[in-house]
Amino acid sequence: MFSSFMIAADKSGSGKTTLTTGIIKYLTRNGRFVAPFKCGPDYIDTLHLERASGRKAYNLDSVMLSRGTVKSVYAKGCAGADCAVIEGVMGVLDGVSHKDFAGSSADIAAITDVPCVLVLDCSGSSYTAAATIRGIAELGRMRIAGIVLNNIASDRHAFLVRSAVEAHTDCKVLGTLPKNSENLLGSRHLGIKTAMEVDETYLNACADFVSANVNVEELLMLCRAEKPISVPTAKQKADKTAYVAYDKAFQFYYNSNIEFLASAGYEVKFFSPLAGEGIDGADFVYIGGGYPELYAKELSESPTAKIIKDYAEAGGKLYAECGGLMFLSRGIHTDGGFFPMSGVFECETRMCSRRQALGYVRAELVKDCIMGNAGRANIGHEFHYSAMEGYSGEYAYKLTRITDGKTSGDGLIYKNTFAAYTHLHFLCDNPLIKNMI
Repeated sequence: MFSSFMIAADKSGSGKTTLTTGIIKYLTRNGRFVAPFKCGPDYIDTLHLERASGRKAYNLDSVMLSRGTVKSVYAKGCAGADCAVIEGVMGVLDGVSHKDFAGSSADIAAITDVPCVLVLDCSGSSYTAAATIRGIAELGRMRIAGIVLNNIASDRHAFLVRSAVEAHTDCKVLGTLPKNSENLLGSRHLGIKTAMEVDETYLNACADFVSANVNVEELLMLCRAEKPISVPTAKQKADKTAYVAYDKAFQFYYNSNIEFLASAGYEVKFFSPLAGEGIDGADFVYIGGGYPELYAKELSESPTAKIIKDYAEAGGKLYAECGGLMFLSRGIHTDGGFFPMSGVFECETRMCSRRQALGYVRAELVKDCIMGNAGRANIGHEFHYSAMEGYSGEYAYKLTRITDGKTSGDGLIYKNTFAAYTHLHFLCDNPLIKNMI
């Protein structure tokens, strides 16, 4: 029987990533085929879920995508699986609207029709946990299949919280996690370490931790569901070649974006700028986000920097986001000094101690360019700690932040190269990338 559920939480830092990773790895170790998903625009958690399951993980984002598209991405990801596990984002009701919680984990749960397993941070409280659960259930109009209590200080603490939850809610307590147990994975400025930086030891530690503290089999029984039916999408014959940068420096991609290129008639090949690999025969090049600043010295010495510069100069079609933009600049300023990059654009980027941007934006073209005509727009997402310096040209995008209407500029154009800090999802309505490819 198929089971599906979401791991959501009362707030960020409550332990949902460790718990989700552990549950997926536990199920996979026990012969289950798990379809992993991540709510929202996050790339790093998605890669961990992918490593734990051995399957592609997909982002479910109801801000960048229509509700119908979210459903189809979910159904497609479930193909060949006997269990679907969705990791929530931030607090379960945290989205882009205080009125209807649009874009939140609760919104995704409603769209995909899955129940939630709520992870609750119980540090510094006991009976109040019951009120928190009831408030979330009522405001979010959601099905809560069970509760996992985190940051439990002692057996007595567990008894107090469990007693209140079972007395005042209809929710089953499925497990209790001891205090400070979420520190299995290190972090850095963009979040937890990437999946390329951890090994099977960490994944198995998460699975062992879940096995010891959570009744996963009961969870599966509570979350039985009908498996969604996926409708195959038509693909064009592959008569072009797209090269996608992929290594430790560049790894932030939505799997749906890569599959979009394949469906549009591209044979997708991956290349590593860190390894100095080339792009022979490229009809399109995609350089996504990542951590180029951590590998700035290696990238500055890589022959790929000049290969990319020559490709852009020759008028090749090139699309870059965030870390990709940094690689296309003259260079990156880090604590270790300045490191030259490909120099496609007349600007530099500098790593900052504070976050420079975070949130959903409406990216509207202000001029006709390879991405489309002025006035066309997509909803995208920003998250970066670097800032651009020395750029005196015009921006291609007018960005309007979804939550408060604040505006800014983004998007650089050189011949047939387009680069921006803003990340786009290619399955959005009328995607700008379709014009370029």
